[in-house]
Amino acid sequence: MKSIFSLSERPWLFMFLFMLSWVVCIILITIFMRLILRFNINAEISSPWVPLLTHILTIFVVAPFVLGFPGKSHTYAAFLSEICLTKVQPLLGLVLLGLSCYLILALSQAAGVLVYRLTQGLSIDWSFIRSAFVLANELPPRSTSWIQSMPSSILEEIAWRGVVLALFLRFYNQPKAILFSALGFGLMHILNLLDGRPPVWTAGMIVWAAILGLFYGYITLRTGSLLPAILVHYLGNLFISAINAYIQNNASVPVQAAYGVIFTLGLIPTILMMLWTRLFTTWWPMIQKP
Repeated sequence: MKSIFSLSERPWLFMFLFMLSWVVCIILITIFMRLILRFNINAEISSPWVPLLTHILTIFVVAPFVLGFPGKSHTYAAFLSEICLTKVQPLLGLVLLGLSCYLILALSQAAGVLVYRLTQGLSIDWSFIRSAFVLANELPPRSTSWIQSMPSSILEEIAWRGVVLALFLRFYNQPKAILFSALGFGLMHILNLLDGRPPVWTAGMIVWAAILGLFYGYITLRTGSLLPAILVHYLGNLFISAINAYIQNNASVPVQAAYGVIFTLGLIPTILMMLWTRLFTTWWPMIQKP
């Protein structure tokens, strides 16, 4: 695999340039779609096409052919294998683990809503639960979220738990590699400031993305596959608005950020999912020992 640079021996520089290339690709693709293809910036550009094409370019072109990971001596097939993209066995076990972890995440999010409701001094009854958690709002025919959530969830995992984590594993032990890739994943969310997000919200997003990134890295290494992390990420993106709508509609921005760090995508679900992953993979090993 020929590349312009050879950064497979410089993981921190690689990660910085990888993040920078993502921003550059977004700008270039947006310009191309707007000026060359004449797409309406307020309509088509808001669709998943820009992030989809951006992730594809950075993962499958920039990383191996421009930035030089995994290295000139590796084949493209070896690159896909090293980033855990080709392992999908045992399929049933990987899927069950991913779905069960998402259930923990969803229950943690729902618990956060109930806790917030109680802090308001309001009652919790069946009528409130039915009105607060309407998951069908994110499914066809009411919504196309099930399609729009795919690019970011799938390709973000390939980028961060695939490419970036795999590179750090060449130089650091597993805990450090998970930590460093999670920190990079969190810092990447500072770009939400460009979308007009309040600074407090963005700060919370950086923190909870880094915390949740610890789980994503952990489950990837415990299984040797990206599939469980992709499932949790996808379902989390798909249903977060439906589950967390009550807090989003009633709480202040700082409170939303705090609940995000603790309940929605932060400490509580991350700890519980990591514990469950450890138990599950002990009972059903995903990686064959030599």
